[in-house]
Amino acid sequence: MPAKSALWTYGSTAPLREDVLRVLGVLKVATAEQIQELTRPHLTYRHPAPSNRGSRTAAHRNAALDLARHGLVVSEGRSRAGTKLYGLTPSGLEAAARALERPLAEMGSIARGAASHGAAHALDVNAAALGLLQPRPTQSAYDRLSPADQAVVDSRPYGVGSLEAMSTEVGLPVTGTDAEPGYGSVQADLVVSVDEHHQLPPMFVEVDRSTMAPERVVAKIRRYQQYFERRDKQGRLWWRSRWHLPEGQQPAVALVLSGRSESSVLNRAAVVMNLVDNLKPPFPVIGTTLTRLQERGPWGQTWWNAARGGSPQSLNQALDLPSSLAM
Repeated sequence: MPAKSALWTYGSTAPLREDVLRVLGVLKVATAEQIQELTRPHLTYRHPAPSNRGSRTAAHRNAALDLARHGLVVSEGRSRAGTKLYGLTPSGLEAAARALERPLAEMGSIARGAASHGAAHALDVNAAALGLLQPRPTQSAYDRLSPADQAVVDSRPYGVGSLEAMSTEVGLPVTGTDAEPGYGSVQADLVVSVDEHHQLPPMFVEVDRSTMAPERVVAKIRRYQQYFERRDKQGRLWWRSRWHLPEGQQPAVALVLSGRSESSVLNRAAVVMNLVDNLKPPFPVIGTTLTRLQERGPWGQTWWNAARGGSPQSLNQALDLPSSLAM
């Protein structure tokens, strides 16, 4: 453990503190384990047993405690499972913007009250982010793993993008402005914008925990349609000023469903996707279960396309993109 100092009494290092700021800057509220999995996934293999979770997350917990002493991080209570949750203060949000190299105006708000009900929805959004990213150790960390652990890493599905390519709680104005969305606007749970895959459109991820009527989920898709069809005074599509795609290409909405059991979620998914198909949105809507995304990753046989139905497909197949994009 690094030597403690008068400034950082819990002995954290600058890279670990930056890990905490980067993750909370994107996800707004997270557990120490989620911070660790997103930034230093090799520790998952070094301490795989559930009983070793404390060893796996100790460094990031100490980093969060040091940041809390300086007024940058706060405890947001506990999840329904009793796990401690961390969030940012306003000063912490500014520090996270610097760590992520993002304008403060693009950082959104802090997670006030996110844990009032155990942050169940926020934690499922985080789980969806992890399922999409499928974090892998750096090459140097991979080389230090045992051959058995390296084989486990090699068997994992590949992910898409990076933490820096993600944003949460993104306001999409049906009326108003990007900075101040007006009445009837939609807020995306998670947006994935992957610059390195130029043919992969931005994905607007909606996490459905099976707590609302399927019709309300579809109503949100309808608001997405209003946003994507909105034009500015010059007649240009509003969203294109924020996300740049080749002419004729559309963004995609991805539904990630979770619930009490996989069978109930699959049944709900069939109902929701059928209702979305009836809506006939002019942009692709794909869907999967959270469990399937975690197990198969985005490039596996993971997604349904609402307009086509049928068996699950890989991300590039579900979005009718070139097979060369697949990992």
